[in-house]
Amino acid sequence: MAQKFKTPINIEELAATSTEAFTVKLDAESTERIIITADGKMSWGSGAATGDTTLYRSAANTLKTDDTFEASAGVVTMADADTPTASLSDGALAVDTSGDKLYFRSGGAWILAGGSGATSEVSSIKADGGTSAAWVRYYVTADGGSSSTYPYA
Repeated sequence: MAQKFKTPINIEELAATSTEAFTVKLDAESTERIIITADGKMSWGSGAATGDTTLYRSAANTLKTDDTFEASAGVVTMADADTPTASLSDGALAVDTSGDKLYFRSGGAWILAGGSGATSEVSSIKADGGTSAAWVRYYVTADGGSSSTYPYA
């Protein structure tokens, strides 16, 4: 039966950051479904095996998982009213809300992703409908070179 706590729960005097501070395990299962250690790291598992998914603080202002993160309703990333200037890690995404542009961070620099006004053409794909009911032409530009259509004419 679930219990109600009306005051804060404090867990103190733990021996190390890896010490389990909070766990949840069902009676019929062999392993905890969730473990929170003293350093705040959270691990989740099936209850039949050791936790396989983690979420933790990896550095100042950084929340990390070593696993896959899925967001059914989408992920909100950095939004800026102009070209982003923040020094973030490579792989970061940013949306220019005033210019309707998407940027990604690579090689320590912000790169405008494809489209009109792009300073670097990055893997843009366009379908134009083609001239036959059986085929649609796709133009793929990944390196600034020429485009091709399939089937090749």
